[in-house]
Amino acid sequence: MSESESIKANISFHEKMYFAAIAVLLVLIGWISSNYANVGTFHLFLSLLATGFSGAYVVFQYRLIKRLIRVCSESQHRLFSIKKNR
Repeated sequence: MSESESIKANISFHEKMYFAAIAVLLVLIGWISSNYANVGTFHLFLSLLATGFSGAYVVFQYRLIKRLIRVCSESQHRLFSIKKNR
């Protein structure tokens, strides 16, 4: 497997993790909005904490995907310039 194919597979995996994290974030927000009046303070605090960490994970995955796309495009430009110089 070449370097660019490996990076593309890595991007594909992290895209799936990104969308799963968005789904978890939306579920947590939905749960909080429907149960905030029925649960205790401790459960509400834990759910808000989990929502915050889930949001941070979404941002982390987004930045990682952007970085991997940049690395992949740089490696392809390098490969094409090597082929062009031959």
